[in-house]
Amino acid sequence: MFNRIRKKLTMLYAACYFLFILVFIVVLYFSLTKLMENEQIKELESYYLKEQHDFFEHKNDKVKHLSYDPNRDFFYYIYTKDHVLVHGNESYKELYKELENMFQQEKTSKSTKRHLEWHEQHFLLLKKPIKNSNKVEGYIILGKSITTQYHFFQKMSWLLIVLTCIFSLFIGLLSNYLAGKAMIPIKQSFDKQKKFVSDASHELRTPLSVFYSSLDLLETDEAKKLSPFGKELIVDLKEESQLMKDLLEKLLFLARHDQNQFPLNMEVTPLSELLTNLGNKFERTINSSVTFTQNIDKNIKFYCDSTRIQELIYILLDNAVQYTGEGTISLTLVQEESSIKILVQDTGTGIHPEDLPLIFNRFYRSDSARESNGTGLGLSIAKAIVEQHNGTINVTSQIGQGTTFTITFPTL
Repeated sequence: MFNRIRKKLTMLYAACYFLFILVFIVVLYFSLTKLMENEQIKELESYYLKEQHDFFEHKNDKVKHLSYDPNRDFFYYIYTKDHVLVHGNESYKELYKELENMFQQEKTSKSTKRHLEWHEQHFLLLKKPIKNSNKVEGYIILGKSITTQYHFFQKMSWLLIVLTCIFSLFIGLLSNYLAGKAMIPIKQSFDKQKKFVSDASHELRTPLSVFYSSLDLLETDEAKKLSPFGKELIVDLKEESQLMKDLLEKLLFLARHDQNQFPLNMEVTPLSELLTNLGNKFERTINSSVTFTQNIDKNIKFYCDSTRIQELIYILLDNAVQYTGEGTISLTLVQEESSIKILVQDTGTGIHPEDLPLIFNRFYRSDSARESNGTGLGLSIAKAIVEQHNGTINVTSQIGQGTTFTITFPTL
């Protein structure tokens, strides 16, 4: 149980830490890229403000003039308002043809920024209108290569991915360690509780047996002296003593199960015959208003403690009878490829959806269950028996339509 809880806590801690690291890395990456882009745009804007007078002088050039300098940090192309290229200083030959395809359909008065990948190079572009007395005379496209920065961020993204994987492993180990630390006081408290229940159950058996024996002697030796009320009182006390004894036996069983101290007499058991005989005995004890059916596959054998399996099935059948005043109860046994399934179904009152996750808890009883006799330990014992045989037990139910308990045992 504690290993399962520790695994859940480990997964919870790991998920929280991982999400925190992931969000931090994503925010860091996009913040840096955005910051770098803003700085580069500011550089283009500064260059535009610095050279805009020269740009304005070239807007009326009659002959297209392009100069080429591969070492230039910034390049630009000047166009008329009719999208005719008149002047430019370029760092990459023929780049303007690609730019014309990008910007030719846009309004000349509109300022825009773009990213462009061309011939394995990456560019940041800024389009600005050229105005004279608030009248648009043309526009200029400025740009610079950001290939180095692009490759830097590309490598950084891979580095962040690798770091995320490394931190995930570290986080998993740290989460497992913290979950273990968190479980120590819980486990200590639980162990004390288990020891108390075990010791109390064991110690109370002897005085309870003495009390019951005393009632037997009193009933036998003093029968003639007892009044009818006294005799009735002794019978009631014996019934309550027997209920107390049953409760102590159940508590002792669960305490031993918790401490893995309950021995099982494991042997290959003809499960089909065992359930058939148990079903026949059960059918003779129920009211005629309840119909009992059996669907038992033949020749199924299972390595188990037959006494515990009988107790398991009896608990589920008895539980079905309590909540099925009229209707049908069925016991099914089938063998699949790698498992054996036992189903106990009824058409009784059903279990409320809010109660379903809690019905295997010790001493838990729903409001409807409180109207009947019981200790609230039966289903807890049933689950413990199933777990002792490495199986699983599940329940489905609908109010007013009935309940199905499904037990699955591995055959391998």
